[in-house]
Amino acid sequence: MSKNLYSTKIEIFLKELNVSDVSKNYVSWLNDYEIVKYTEQKYKKHTLKNVKSFVFEKRKSKSEFLYGIYLKKNFTNKVKKKNNQQHVGNIKLGVINFHHKYAYISYFVGDKRVWGKGIATKAIAAIIKIAAKKFKLKKLIAGIYAKNIGSIRVLEKNNFVKEAILKDKLLFQKKRHDHILYGLII
Repeated sequence: MSKNLYSTKIEIFLKELNVSDVSKNYVSWLNDYEIVKYTEQKYKKHTLKNVKSFVFEKRKSKSEFLYGIYLKKNFTNKVKKKNNQQHVGNIKLGVINFHHKYAYISYFVGDKRVWGKGIATKAIAAIIKIAAKKFKLKKLIAGIYAKNIGSIRVLEKNNFVKEAILKDKLLFQKKRHDHILYGLII
């Protein structure tokens, strides 16, 4: 990868996904073990049909909201996107508990060309604003595999704090691992 390919400051925005946003590229991310190894998506075989169905169900949901993470500019010469937007990952807010005003978040950056560029950190900052302003939430929670150092850094950069360690809860690569819960009071 060319070092100056991303020399321009990368800006992102979140957009609630529609079925029309599901592409072969998006499906390929979900079938790439390196991308989804710290998610429960690694246990599924993804197709255009079942990913479109998933996005459709989230669009109908009153308590789960799936957002695409988009770059404001197209940073690759090979990929041309409408309106100069490039889908690079997803972030989900929900299930939301409206009574207690909290929600879980989950996320991934699927486009490996932008890994390590602060995309997930910016996406979490954006979802925090949506959670607070649009949904009037007071707390966000993220559960992660203890081995997922990148996600730990991303959450801590957004002021999430470690609230619980569920010892040996998760099976990862044939070994038991801790599940860490991070929380943020908004």
